[in-house]
Amino acid sequence: MKNKIIIISMIVLTVGLIGGYAIALFSKNNSTNLTQNQNGFGQRKNLNKDNCLGDECLAANNFDYPVSNLSNQAKEALVEAINDEYKAHALYEKTIEKFGFVKPFSMIIRAEEQHISSLKSLFDKYGLEIPNDDWASKVSVEGTLQQECQAGVEAEIANAKLYKDKLLPMVSEYEDIQLVFTNLMNASQEKHLVAFERCN
Repeated sequence: MKNKIIIISMIVLTVGLIGGYAIALFSKNNSTNLTQNQNGFGQRKNLNKDNCLGDECLAANNFDYPVSNLSNQAKEALVEAINDEYKAHALYEKTIEKFGFVKPFSMIIRAEEQHISSLKSLFDKYGLEIPNDDWASKVSVEGTLQQECQAGVEAEIANAKLYKDKLLPMVSEYEDIQLVFTNLMNASQEKHLVAFERCN
């Protein structure tokens, strides 16, 4: 009888140890995936002042905050980029005000807010004043929901073209700004544009 109790106890202990290890491994993998997915960039090696983004800069070596060696051309690119994102956000916000919290506007407006935050982090990194967002008074929504979907298509095409043809070449010497601009351009081309084409 005692032998049976000992055997059962050993089995229960073994199962518990295996289960605990599996849970710990699962939690570690989930934590790693969450870190990698945050902001679409993930953890990157060899961080320095030239390539770090946002909170990553806290872990960068020899990083004096803010960095101030930004060319006038790069500054102009940042200002134009954030104004274009402001414009898109204002347009989608006006659409929601008129038609309600409808897709894809309800989802894409959140993405636009993330885009703006990504750009603001660059302004902060380089010690630049963030431009005011006054686009709410400059855009209006007059058409049907379908027409606004088409306006969204045109806006996302124009946004991607702006980054590709004009803004990216203006920041060719800045790895961090190129990374953000490329990420925003890809979001317009591969996600937002597709969503607006579906609702058009």
